[in-house]
Amino acid sequence: MRPFDQIPALGRVGVLDAPAGVLDSLSAVISKPPALRRVLAGEPFGHSAHPMLVQLPIGAWVSAGWLDCLPRTERSATVLTAVGIASALPAVAAGLVDYSTLDKRSKRVAVVHAAANTISLACQIASLRDRMTGRLRRGQWIGLAGTITLSVGGVLGGHLAHRLAAGADLP
Repeated sequence: MRPFDQIPALGRVGVLDAPAGVLDSLSAVISKPPALRRVLAGEPFGHSAHPMLVQLPIGAWVSAGWLDCLPRTERSATVLTAVGIASALPAVAAGLVDYSTLDKRSKRVAVVHAAANTISLACQIASLRDRMTGRLRRGQWIGLAGTITLSVGGVLGGHLAHRLAAGADLP
């Protein structure tokens, strides 16, 4: 068995339908203003905006992690952690717009994708707090945990995009 062979099984887990309903509600709120929905869907770009927007938080947090391995780079890593947090918000909003186009099985996978990324974001926020209040080592470790969790979310996002063709019909 290959490492990711079990991901499609998430699409058959009915217990994920309740949190999927919560994401449906959030998606409806974000998608309500037509101009905002069009931009977050990527219409001006001719391509779904979510895959483009996730690059900045991913890059910022991975870069912060590498800087944490080097001496005298604490300040830069802290700035990158903050940049990743700020840039995650539009990426989340665009993901919620894409979510509205998914079928039931894909929504179940997307729930786990969103949960992993939400945990990652929470870790990065805690990391930033600790970095800014003098608990550098703790902040670095929490940031690492967030980046590892982000990798899980990324694998699931890749499965959604490449195996389930999520967002392929946007815009």
